[in-house]
Amino acid sequence: MIIRESAKGTILIPQHAHAAISGEIARHWRTDDPESPAQRPEAIMAIEQHDRAWIPLDEVPKQKPDGSGYYSFTDYPLVDKLRAYEQGIMEVREQSRYAAILCSRHYCSFFSDDTDDHRIKAFLEREKGLQQADEQTLSPRERETLETDQKFLEFCDDVSLYICMNEPGASKEEEVGWFRDGFRQHFSFADKVIGAWVSADQATLTPSPLQKPLKVFIPMYTADGNQWREEKYWVTVT
Repeated sequence: MIIRESAKGTILIPQHAHAAISGEIARHWRTDDPESPAQRPEAIMAIEQHDRAWIPLDEVPKQKPDGSGYYSFTDYPLVDKLRAYEQGIMEVREQSRYAAILCSRHYCSFFSDDTDDHRIKAFLEREKGLQQADEQTLSPRERETLETDQKFLEFCDDVSLYICMNEPGASKEEEVGWFRDGFRQHFSFADKVIGAWVSADQATLTPSPLQKPLKVFIPMYTADGNQWREEKYWVTVT
């Protein structure tokens, strides 16, 4: 879950729903970028499905034992999270080994190779072994685009997190610090893309990676005590 606190209560956004927004960003990428992922269906699949590991975990949000709220994707118990990562990657692998490599690389990037945690070491060893095996099945062209498409996955993931983690309409000072100074990836049309909120239902990316303005749906659940309510929320990204 993506979780943020607001005046309305605790806001929860399912990870797979956030990933769907990532896919829409990639699918509507500007056509003048020679690296555009828009015409690579398996890249779009990876970007759109990269968080399907969270589907079972988010079905019932997990509360912290000390009563301080719900676990988010940043602090979810490690063993359960790693097990879900492995399952999610395998589900993608059933459809596309190319997409599975990208998803696996994405999850592996969350951890350091120098870790002393045997659970993380086992996860990295398993995934990197599968990545190497799957790369042998790719065409030369697919091997050439892996690095580029990993960059697109990371960027589209970051933009969607920016939209979901911030309070709609937040000023720069109020934004989550992760992306306040712009996104880390570089493209043919920009050394840096910077996000900003124009209003409660519109966010801008400068310079824009999109071919045209994109309207995305964010399913949000508000927890107020033991009461839950779903809100239908749309944001236009330009």
